Amino acid sequence: MDSKAAKVSMWLAKIFGDQIPFYEVNPWSMDILYRLMERNETRDRDAMHLIEDMKQKTVEYKSDADYMQDFIMETVGLSSTSFSSNGSSCLKSLVNSSLALDLKDTSQTSFVLAINDLASDRTAAEIASQTVIISDLSKKLTQTINLEKSLEKDLLDTDSQLISAKAKAECKKQNADFFTKKMNEWSQLSRSLESDLKQVGFDASLDHHSLVELSERLENVKKEVESLNAKLKSYLDLTPNFYSAKVKIEETKLELNKVDRLLSEKMDNLRCGLPEVNLLK
Repeated sequence: MDSKAAKVSMWLAKIFGDQIPFYEVNPWSMDILYRLMERNETRDRDAMHLIEDMKQKTVEYKSDADYMQDFIMETVGLSSTSFSSNGSSCLKSLVNSSLALDLKDTSQTSFVLAINDLASDRTAAEIASQTVIISDLSKKLTQTINLEKSLEKDLLDTDSQLISAKAKAECKKQNADFFTKKMNEWSQLSRSLESDLKQVGFDASLDHHSLVELSERLENVKKEVESLNAKLKSYLDLTPNFYSAKVKIEETKLELNKVDRLLSEKMDNLRCGLPEVNLLK
């Protein structure tokens, strides 16, 4: 633990100098910082190796360039400063093209093969892209066809429902016309009957509604008579008291006479109605 803490402290001092950020010293934080330190040091070593390798390749490339320049000077008598601006531009373009195509040399065969490979890669990429586009278009076409079929089905269902709705509407219209015609006929018949009733001197108090009311009142009167009869019977069952019984009997007779008179009036009203006339002619 002490060894890890010392290494971590030295590593942080190397990175941050005197401004080391605060951190809590415990086994968990020390373990994380130690592993971070190891990875950082490994990365630094790899970077140093890469830098050394690049330096070595730079030296080698410079040596090769010097060799090629000496070779050109000896065999052709040309130097990099003897080219015109167009020649230097062409040479730079040739070098850049070689680097871009990753050629091992600048021969025509290498350029042709590299360009063929590049064209093949481009063709393959275009084919792959077109395949993806075609696949996407195929999916969209399938979805469109399915949607079209669904819309056609919905349209057929809608047409069927529309035909059914039209048939129902026509039936309702015919029924409405029939009922309207019947209503007009009944209205004319009602007006004709009202005219006939006025001609024969019909009393409005003897219409169906009035007769029903009179019948209900008659039933109520009958119930009152039955109640009075029951009451009278209860009086008859009492211990005889001549004076009281006589008074009760007289009162009961008066009530019975009143009820009979009212009942007679109602019956007369029921009997004295219309003359015998056919109202439904």
